[in-house]
Amino acid sequence: MQGNAAMTRVAMLIFGIALGFAATNIPVHRMFEAVAQTPSAKPALFVNMTTGDTWRGWMGLHFAHNTMKQGHQVTIFLNLDGVKLATKAGEQEKRPSMQRVPRDIVADFIKDGGKVLICGPCLSEFGLRMEDLVAGVELGKPGYTQSFIFAENAKTLTW
Repeated sequence: MQGNAAMTRVAMLIFGIALGFAATNIPVHRMFEAVAQTPSAKPALFVNMTTGDTWRGWMGLHFAHNTMKQGHQVTIFLNLDGVKLATKAGEQEKRPSMQRVPRDIVADFIKDGGKVLICGPCLSEFGLRMEDLVAGVELGKPGYTQSFIFAENAKTLTW
């Protein structure tokens, strides 16, 4: 009987050692997949919107809003002629593939918790003021804008 108990312990020890070696052969990225799937571990996204074209802008804004709905923190930076996407007035062409115009996406994005920053010099270039924009758009400032670009685990996308 004692021989069987000793054999069982030895077998368990060998099994444990074999399991340990097997675990070390698992690719590192596989060991952390479960952690990467938690909402807090999802990378943030900084979307640099440079186009004022209604359809291209709609595509980028729509992409950013859907990314946020998937649990990512998303910040949109409207610069160059992209500042036109957030204006309250003025024509924004609505194509058949678009459910809504860009200003409506900007408003919903902000309402849903997203952050929209805008380039001050770009506003001036087009004769716009903060009062001309959808409510909730924030003026980007040196240091403040970069805090979103260089946030830990953040990715940047230019549209």
